[in-house]
Amino acid sequence: MKHLLILAMASGLTACAGMGPPVEHTVQSVETTLPKVWYAPPLPHQGQTASMTDWWARLGDAQLPALIADAQRGSASIMTARAQVFAARAALAGADSATLPQVALEAGAYRGVSASAPLGTGMNAGLQASWALDVWGRNASSVRQASAQVAAAQAGWHEARVLMAAETARLYLGWRSCLAQKAVIDSDRASRSVTARSAADTERAGLLAPATAALARAGQADAESRLAQQNRQCEQQFKGIVALVGADEPRLRERLGTTTALPDPTVAGSVLGVAAVPLAVIRQRPDVARAQQELVAAAEGVGVARAALWPSLSLTGNLLRNRFTTGGESTTFNTWSAGPLTLNLPLIGRAGLNASSEAASARYEAAALGYANVLRRAIAEVEQSLVALEALRTQLAASQKAVAGYTRSFEATEARYRVGLANLNELEEARRLKLNADSGAVALQLDHLNTWIALYVALGGGFDPQIAPEPVRKDS
Repeated sequence: MKHLLILAMASGLTACAGMGPPVEHTVQSVETTLPKVWYAPPLPHQGQTASMTDWWARLGDAQLPALIADAQRGSASIMTARAQVFAARAALAGADSATLPQVALEAGAYRGVSASAPLGTGMNAGLQASWALDVWGRNASSVRQASAQVAAAQAGWHEARVLMAAETARLYLGWRSCLAQKAVIDSDRASRSVTARSAADTERAGLLAPATAALARAGQADAESRLAQQNRQCEQQFKGIVALVGADEPRLRERLGTTTALPDPTVAGSVLGVAAVPLAVIRQRPDVARAQQELVAAAEGVGVARAALWPSLSLTGNLLRNRFTTGGESTTFNTWSAGPLTLNLPLIGRAGLNASSEAASARYEAAALGYANVLRRAIAEVEQSLVALEALRTQLAASQKAVAGYTRSFEATEARYRVGLANLNELEEARRLKLNADSGAVALQLDHLNTWIALYVALGGGFDPQIAPEPVRKDS
């Protein structure tokens, strides 16, 4: 027993580092493959990263932050991620408990006879203790594994919140854009209605060919058809917002109104910043943090599986209060024991333990590959957003010039048409070009906003690992 105790103490001192692979080396080897600089064009304005936490409130639409909060409260994906956090915390508490001595209340009764005692009744009650000595660091690895799983679950909760915020914003801004497109089409329909009435009056006066008047009426009908189709799309998108938020539709409709204004994309960009070093940026992302913690948990899982192949050492003991009754007389006495100190080495069935160790190593390798893949995807998403924003800046400037030019051309052609210096075909062509330019400008503005949202998500959405979900209070 003395030798066993010495062995246990010596092994315990060397087992604190665990038996798993060095996860730090894996993380560093993966991160060294990342680019040192961004190859996409930088942002024209560098905002503060901390502003990302309240970025939605800075876009100039008061309804958007409240709508996002409503969607996050009722999101099944967020609630599922939240439950996973609490499950991981419970597993960590269990792993912590396994490192400590276990104490149980023990009570028993018996009746019988033995060579040293006559027939009698005995009763005892007391405490029984056991302690699995962590010789090879298995329990410590289990605790570190559970702790990493808690961190991964919390990062997953943040990721679900960021993605839900982005989905809500895209749906809401898409609906606003749809209303703006509807206003453009309605304006075109009103213009075509005026032209159709004027053509009908001129036809009745015998000054316009019936075919030309029919063309004006066809243009009006086509505009009305497009307006009805656009209205259907807007209503369908609004139904999607209702379903996402889980709100009462009439109240939500009254709350959001029918404004066609979209946030200014330049405001969205003025409060977002991208650090110069790619690695510093992607470390702000919850999916990167989750993948890294999953890699840590997988490495500690290897240590747990490997430690199971080695002997385990446990110590038990008890302290009892006994009462024995025979022949009308009772005797009360205490007993205690320390031991046995048990050494357990699996012999038969080691193939299963070896298989578990190999499976844990395979999971570690898969987690390392998954972490590398998440890092590469993170870099690509930021780069793609930066490239898109650079192109959109040029497109927006060109779009503004196109809208202004086609508007002046239409107004001039319409004035010439009224005095008979332009025919209906020329007017319709000028109107078509203006409609396309106006519609394209609205679509481009939405594309610009969605690209900023994509960059917001790519930058981590204000991820703060110190913020964690709190349990729901029973009295709330």
